Amino acid sequence: MKKSIFSVLAVVTILFSSCAGAKKTTENQSPDFAEITGNKWRLIELNGKEVPEKLNGKEPFLVFMSDESRYSASGGCNTMSGEYVFAGTNRISFKPGISTMMACEDMETDKLLSEVFKTTNNYTLADGILSLNVGRRMPLAKFAKVNAENSLVGTWELDYIANSSKPFNELYPDKKPTLTFDSSSNKVSGNAGCNTFNSSVTINGKNIKFGPMATTRMACPGEGEPLFIQSMEKVNVQSVNGDQLTLIVGDIATMRFKKIK
Repeated sequence: MKKSIFSVLAVVTILFSSCAGAKKTTENQSPDFAEITGNKWRLIELNGKEVPEKLNGKEPFLVFMSDESRYSASGGCNTMSGEYVFAGTNRISFKPGISTMMACEDMETDKLLSEVFKTTNNYTLADGILSLNVGRRMPLAKFAKVNAENSLVGTWELDYIANSSKPFNELYPDKKPTLTFDSSSNKVSGNAGCNTFNSSVTINGKNIKFGPMATTRMACPGEGEPLFIQSMEKVNVQSVNGDQLTLIVGDIATMRFKKIK
């Protein structure tokens, strides 16, 4: 009997601790959380020195993924990612994870930015500028908020798609799919590799959602077009880095486009 009572008490204690932990996480969440995680940030200053808009042809950036507490960043060469934790007002820490391993002409910014994530313990946000700091010293890095809608405007051509065992050129032997964002409305249009399509799009910072796709009805061989449309319907995150657009499902890069105009 005593054993049963102790078991019940143990379960109640665990549940109470879990609830308390969840409550603490919510209470510690910064009031700036929505703005920081709802936007893409371009690196503009590093250790007091101005950072060019592009390095190695790419835009240095930082993106926070709120639903998984993960971040993605680049100093203009490799893309690095990991976890972040908001711990009370203006307190933040980063846990570095994986990084791509490309070799670029200029890799110094990548190296310095990775060190920033190891040492940052607080941030400030003012007038669209996010600063990562350690203690009360001069900011380690500064980022400017990017207007996601403006960075997407134009036409993009697909050059990678996940979830197929076939080579990309076999999926789209005649025409690569394209995607065009209209600057005057919340609409997208393009070609799925054979048929043309149009759809609505909702953009909220890094989050993106495409509406049902209306397509023409030509008979098209192969599995490339169905894969393209199915992938578009699942996408929920976007990331623009220079002339490259990546569409993401959760934290998995599913489609990659190159800007052509």
